[in-house]
Amino acid sequence: MSGADERVFTSDFLFATGANLFVSLGQQMISATLPVYVIALGGSNADAGLVTGAAAITALLVRPVAGYLSDAWRRRPVVLIGCCGYVLASVVYLVGGSVAMLGLGRVVHGFGLSNYSTAANTYVADIAPPRRRAEAIGFFAATQDIGIITGPAIGFFIVGLLGFPKLFIFSATLAACALLSSAFARERRRPHGASRPPWSLRTGLIAADALPSTWIGFCLGLGIGPLNTFLPIYASARGMQNPGLFFTVQALALLLTRTFAGRLADRRGRALVIVPGMVAAATGIALLPLASSLATFFVSAALWGAGFGCAQPASMALLVDQVRGERRGLGLSTYFMGFDVGIGSGAIALGYLSQSVGWEVMWPASAACVLLGVLGLLGARRSRSG
Repeated sequence: MSGADERVFTSDFLFATGANLFVSLGQQMISATLPVYVIALGGSNADAGLVTGAAAITALLVRPVAGYLSDAWRRRPVVLIGCCGYVLASVVYLVGGSVAMLGLGRVVHGFGLSNYSTAANTYVADIAPPRRRAEAIGFFAATQDIGIITGPAIGFFIVGLLGFPKLFIFSATLAACALLSSAFARERRRPHGASRPPWSLRTGLIAADALPSTWIGFCLGLGIGPLNTFLPIYASARGMQNPGLFFTVQALALLLTRTFAGRLADRRGRALVIVPGMVAAATGIALLPLASSLATFFVSAALWGAGFGCAQPASMALLVDQVRGERRGLGLSTYFMGFDVGIGSGAIALGYLSQSVGWEVMWPASAACVLLGVLGLLGARRSRSG
């Protein structure tokens, strides 16, 4: 392969990553501030939870269709549909003056999320040189981390200075910028002879050859769900005045790790990055029962962020290695479905566990669930040898 063919940072990749930054920034601004807007409109905490969760539920339901269509139609049309969904969601937030309308906006948001995230990640996997695939996926995901780090603060700043309507206008503008940037990213031609079989219940919902990597994503979700849901409560009870600092350290470690973990996975193999990543992530969670100082919380956050930053892009690259190109969209939609289910079920099941036996048992149980993700590598080896 020529040196030109080995380049990651092509114009197409830069257009795609630019769009991802716009999407992530807008999404994080909305996700962080919308619960506050629900309360301001007279909604309850339960209403805020339902509105917030509507996007995730919709995304989970739509993902199989998005995965199939990104294979049948190719990637860019589905990416553009997702960007239009983001624009429309912001418009619904803007014109809606009730909790019900915000819930509708989140449904539209979830539709955009499922289409965009599935097709955009598949597009990056398509255009990346095979020997630098994990590196490309890691850099692409790093732009999302920038949105995670900066989006909430920017969102609350805009709300405090200009109000929610201006925030929704700004988020719609960012989504429109993502739409424009994605339009400039060129689609690769479908390989000659490659065809997509007609949709069926057996072949159109999940990609069976993606299940080993999906198991890894599911187990990572079992770590993220409890952290996102209960860490602020737990840290506050342990005397941490600003639990948001935990997530800041986590995101910084995540962003730093993605810059080199993908390259290491390409050069040394996926397992060499996935296994230490899962161990580091699990260790970070397992440390939480011992956290009685700010330093311990920061170590926990850094280990979790670094571990996730290693394991997630490498596991996605492992999936792309094993799934045929004409089913790659469905394969990645299967991965994200597993990841989403892990987040939701982890928050619910381990929440009940914490209520029954306490935090000191829940956090190690979550860490053990993350470690079980290593078994996905065994499944991947069996499917490859089969």
